[in-house]
Amino acid sequence: MAFLKGVVSVAKIHSTAIVDAKAKIAENVEIGPFCMVGAKVRIGEGTKLLKYCNVEGHTEIGENNTLYPFVSLGTMPQDFAYEEYVSYLKIGDGNIFKEGFTANPGTGEHAETVIGNNCLFMANSHVGHNCKVGNNIILANCSALSGYTEVGDFTIISGLVGTHQFIRIGKHVMISGGSVFSMDIPPYAIAEGRNGAIKTANIIGLKRKGFSKEAIKAIRAMYKIFFKSGLNVSNALARIENELEMIPEVKEFVDFVKSSKRGVLHGRSVNRRS
Repeated sequence: MAFLKGVVSVAKIHSTAIVDAKAKIAENVEIGPFCMVGAKVRIGEGTKLLKYCNVEGHTEIGENNTLYPFVSLGTMPQDFAYEEYVSYLKIGDGNIFKEGFTANPGTGEHAETVIGNNCLFMANSHVGHNCKVGNNIILANCSALSGYTEVGDFTIISGLVGTHQFIRIGKHVMISGGSVFSMDIPPYAIAEGRNGAIKTANIIGLKRKGFSKEAIKAIRAMYKIFFKSGLNVSNALARIENELEMIPEVKEFVDFVKSSKRGVLHGRSVNRRS
């Protein structure tokens, strides 16, 4: 990626925009009216700041992203523990950030907040400090990820959802609107409520993403064992490992549950942490 230093003719920068001469702006970047770009910012090729955007701090934005009005990136984390660290906000390629989206850098020396590729962040959503957000994520209107939240690829988080710090959300998860969680949500789940429950496996979503019939059958069986058998977590995992072929989808689920520190959200049945 070829970065150019300062305000240069190959980048289209509106006369009312304020871009620090030390900022590194790639070719074909568009910076619209009344945008502000700080000295330590790097912006990749084809990225567009439409108008009234603010980008500061050690913020790196990849290629072909679009920032709608009133997006704010890289300001100080909303964390009383933050000091004048050198910390980062790193954003991949092909993302869309709608009006009023905010994201902060990490808390801690050289800490990072990371956003992947091809995500859609709807109006007034937020990614907090030290979050790790994967690829092809949808974060709907007014939803917020608290600090250190991790979100797996192809997850859809509906509007007005909140997360507790340090929780993990697996891949291909669907979260219902208005939900709030302080426990981990395993891969392939549909989850809802205020620490409510895993409703079922996200079968429709998996079919749309081209999962094989064999994989979907295994996920159905795995979910039945883990969430509906009445077994505690350790016994349910043991039964899954004994009875099901450890295809990648099953292994991903098992590894996720085993590595959980906050505990995995339970199902509508009797399962709880063990």
